[in-house]
Amino acid sequence: MVLVRRLTAGDVDVFREIRLRALTDTPENYGSVAEAERAQSDEEWLARLDGDAWFTAFDDDRPVGLVAGRPRDDGWILYSMWVAPEARGRGLGERLVDEVRSAAEEGGAREVWLHVAEDNDRARRLYLRLGFVPTGELEPMPNDITRRRERLCFVLPHLPVTAGSSK
Repeated sequence: MVLVRRLTAGDVDVFREIRLRALTDTPENYGSVAEAERAQSDEEWLARLDGDAWFTAFDDDRPVGLVAGRPRDDGWILYSMWVAPEARGRGLGERLVDEVRSAAEEGGAREVWLHVAEDNDRARRLYLRLGFVPTGELEPMPNDITRRRERLCFVLPHLPVTAGSSK
């Protein structure tokens, strides 16, 4: 059975394991490299867990997926999305994205946005299927300026204000 949950300070070892696995599996899709993050102290890993919302998918207690989100202006940015090769095609990407969207909505955000490499067709198809819309905003990839990434945006639904409501 697969469980998706937000990581806490007690999960620092799990966080380090899954993040380094993601960076090693598909380094071309991230703005960081495994060697640099492997050298970080426990305090640095804890600060990252404390600063952003990190969610992990567990399959029989083994971490197989990761995503993060954080407030940015009036929206949230979704980043560091990764699903282990052996767990792909099982809907975990959608579940991880939903966790970030829910956290953003609970935080009052109006939208969730992300960047996806132009040549990362699998991720792009997932995001488009989940309702993200291409903005046309392109920029170089952080670790390889010969590649570009595009910003995609998802506008969060908001409940209408009703009489007697505090929203």
